Amino acid sequence: MKKNKSNVVNICLALLLLLQALLLPVICSAEQMYQITETELTELEQNSSRQLAISSQLAAELQIAKERLKVSDQELTEAKLQKELLQKQLTELEASSKNQENLQKEILKSLPPSAAGVLREVGLKIDIDRYVTGASYGVSRRIGENYIGLRGEYDWKDKKAGVWLTYAY
Repeated sequence: MKKNKSNVVNICLALLLLLQALLLPVICSAEQMYQITETELTELEQNSSRQLAISSQLAAELQIAKERLKVSDQELTEAKLQKELLQKQLTELEASSKNQENLQKEILKSLPPSAAGVLREVGLKIDIDRYVTGASYGVSRRIGENYIGLRGEYDWKDKKAGVWLTYAY
């Protein structure tokens, strides 16, 4: 019986070592367990709920921001196209304005000078000492492109009068 007992003990020890070898990695790798109170659990649940609400709000704000960005990008593209169109129109208008200026200059060159039909002039005669010594008055009339006129003058220092026939071109 002693042999039987010792065989049974040896078998039990071998089984125990085998179980220990198999279960030891499982026991060692398991996470540690902590105990928390009901208050702490409630607080953790509330914090988790708040974080989920904040996360949902941020996701909604992010979606709104993405939509606004998309609209802004579209508006920017439209503004760029409008800018290009306006620049093209400005270039065309500048070229048209330049052509009109050149045409206007050529038309002005081809027209005879236009001036009043009658010109009047008043003059003063001044000597070297800068004293006024006489006065004159004249009238000219346009005939074609030129002016023909008559001017009378009087010098009170010399007490002489004079008449001039004038021609302006």
